[in-house]
Amino acid sequence: MRTTAPVVAAAALLAAAPLAAQDAPSQERVHVVRPGETLWDIARNYLNDPFLWPEIFRLNADVVEDPARIYPSERLVLPGQAGPVSEGEFAQVQGPADEGPRVRFAERAVQPAVLQGDFYRASFVAAEGEVPLVGRFMEQEFQSVVDNRMPMQVNLYDRLYVRVDPSAVRVGDRLHFLREERRIDRRRRMYQPTGVGTVAALDGETATVVVVGMYDRVAVGDVVIPVEAFPIRGTTRARPVSADLQGKILAFQEARPLQRTESILFLDIGRNAGVAVGDEFEAYEPPTGRRWGTRPELTVARMQVVRVTEGTASVRVMELEQPRIAVGQAVRRVARMP
Repeated sequence: MRTTAPVVAAAALLAAAPLAAQDAPSQERVHVVRPGETLWDIARNYLNDPFLWPEIFRLNADVVEDPARIYPSERLVLPGQAGPVSEGEFAQVQGPADEGPRVRFAERAVQPAVLQGDFYRASFVAAEGEVPLVGRFMEQEFQSVVDNRMPMQVNLYDRLYVRVDPSAVRVGDRLHFLREERRIDRRRRMYQPTGVGTVAALDGETATVVVVGMYDRVAVGDVVIPVEAFPIRGTTRARPVSADLQGKILAFQEARPLQRTESILFLDIGRNAGVAVGDEFEAYEPPTGRRWGTRPELTVARMQVVRVTEGTASVRVMELEQPRIAVGQAVRRVARMP
């Protein structure tokens, strides 16, 4: 028969333990909600990833009825691997009851080759049949009765009605909102991620979706697809290779592109050619004959793959050596993920 005395004694020892001992992953950790906080914020601060907020919700279903509404002073149990996100931020750890929460500087977090935010917000090009559409955003749950002549504005934690294929969606699923952009050619179209939501309820073909992340303006008519799993595990980095894969620049994200770092471009090679998120490519101009002789090869830019479809890759410009990026320009892979 289990007695309460050992439990009380263990709790007392834990409260008296030094902070380093409480930081051990095996110890239960508690966060006391502060005014204005959301599960999104707490997951970002403790789990290095705001998209992991459902893990905190799952552990605290007896406390939190609606993940969009948490209240000051609620005590939330954190997953065992909880830890700070990055150097310079603060993490709050629950100390003894008479001392209240303790605050310590966060440790330096080792980042993956590509950040999850860059992966999920990156636009991409794909054939329409390749995109696994499961629904379309139709209406907001609550709309203002005041006619203010302004377009509808979707905010974080708003609840939306999405018409879905009920055989492809379940409560708890995460959905990616996409805006259908211009056509790149007869077969392919550009898609711009606008947000991420979690299915809170399902009534036939109508799903109630809570917005848990935003990258752009979420609007009626956006299509939705299942959220793709982030493909990078740990902190593995791309390793140099000797131009083992060649391709070309297919298009720019912007209709009127600027020559700058952080721009998103699309390559005409993708997953079926062996391209992976985290790979690095180099745009270049080959040696060119001139009247005076041969102009040597010219390196233009270095780019990192942030998203991949079967036949294309979205790349982010990391380094721009010459303002000469152009559609049709040759690229080669110079670093490859293991």
